[in-house]
Amino acid sequence: MKFKTVGLGVLLVSICMGFSQVAFSKNPPVAKLVQFEGKVEYSRNGTRWVPIRRTKYLFDNYLIRTGADGSGKIINQSSGKSQELGSSSEIKVQGGLVQLVSGNLTPEKDESSSLFQSLMNKFAKAQRYTTVRRNINKGDEPVCDNKVRTIRNVTVSASHPDIVWRNACPEFSYRLVINGDAVDVPAQSTSEMIRFTVNDLEPGEHTYRVEVLDKGGTVYIPRKDSAFKVMSGDEDAEVTKMLSMFGDDVFMHTNFLEEQGMHVAAMDAYREYFLENPDDHDMRPLLIQSYQNLKLSNLRESEARLYNAALEEDF
Repeated sequence: MKFKTVGLGVLLVSICMGFSQVAFSKNPPVAKLVQFEGKVEYSRNGTRWVPIRRTKYLFDNYLIRTGADGSGKIINQSSGKSQELGSSSEIKVQGGLVQLVSGNLTPEKDESSSLFQSLMNKFAKAQRYTTVRRNINKGDEPVCDNKVRTIRNVTVSASHPDIVWRNACPEFSYRLVINGDAVDVPAQSTSEMIRFTVNDLEPGEHTYRVEVLDKGGTVYIPRKDSAFKVMSGDEDAEVTKMLSMFGDDVFMHTNFLEEQGMHVAAMDAYREYFLENPDDHDMRPLLIQSYQNLKLSNLRESEARLYNAALEEDF
């Protein structure tokens, strides 16, 4: 399988993205923590400390400390250089630098090159969608938007077989038309999105569109069809192999998936990450961007509200 932009050389690179200020900001991370062992914690304010359980991106004003059995490697986001953080140590990220507060931090040494600039651009784009729009509806009931748009191109596989679209309104049902053949999708009043699992289609390109129906009949038909690609079994197996080599770095996973057009799989990876790390709001714009890519405007708006509420908190 020939991947679009990510090859084997990317496996060892440092991908850094995110933002922070005393609570949060829109700047990229300064570094990331990898290969950690034992007790390792981070704090944004020096008061509340949170255990680190997987690869962690470090932003300005972060504090990191290790216990008597703790250690880790710090990789600078712009230079790609790394430093070993010893046990019973504390560092502070400030002014774009990693500074030793106490304990042991080794001198910098060279690591492999970074994809930082391309992901910086991705993060900058994600910031566009963090603005919360005011609700112009003056009534008590939300206004349903029956114009359901779908991502124009997406890739699915046996391991990641779903396509998704916005749930327009609790009472609406849908007609999914794939290659001219229609499948009825019933209303799902409580679902935050509609998911459809693609089965029994040959590898290659297929067209699809989502028509919206109410009790009176069809209320919306898109002007143009979208497309999805079904991966072959060999391609799917190679994707799985590549993902396994990225370890627990969610952004290595999602960047790779998005480069392959697997936007639903990337969204699912982001959602799983935030279920495990609900306080990691610094990274939330990238989930917001993922919802935007998939035309899930209601979820994008909801996530943006959560993000903006976090900005206002005194962490």
